Amino acid sequence: MELVLRIIVSLFAISVLIYLTYFVLKIFSKKTLFKKGEFIRIVDILPLSSDSMLILIKVGQKYILLGKTQRSITFLKEFEKSEFPEAEEVSEEASFKKIFNSKFESSFGLKDKVLSLYNVIKDKDDEDKR
Repeated sequence: MELVLRIIVSLFAISVLIYLTYFVLKIFSKKTLFKKGEFIRIVDILPLSSDSMLILIKVGQKYILLGKTQRSITFLKEFEKSEFPEAEEVSEEASFKKIFNSKFESSFGLKDKVLSLYNVIKDKDDEDKR
């Protein structure tokens, strides 16, 4: 009987240690220097095929166009903020409906611009190869 009691107490002590370790690690992980997404934000994604897409990201005051496939991510072009005057910042107090509507309405125009920029870059690359 004494052995069973020791096993139960040991299992309880191990469970408490695991539980405490989880919460201590959770607290320390929240105290990182930078928050996720504080400086980099995905502005728009344009799927080109089932395995490739264009991604427009904002880093600070610049926009970067990336091409992504299943095996690689390629830097295509960098833009200044002034080249995207209609890209408006979404306030943190905005409701989900406002955010959804603004992204849905503005994404079509931005997708067309990104696609045309991609074609310009592709045409320049084709000319340079000749």
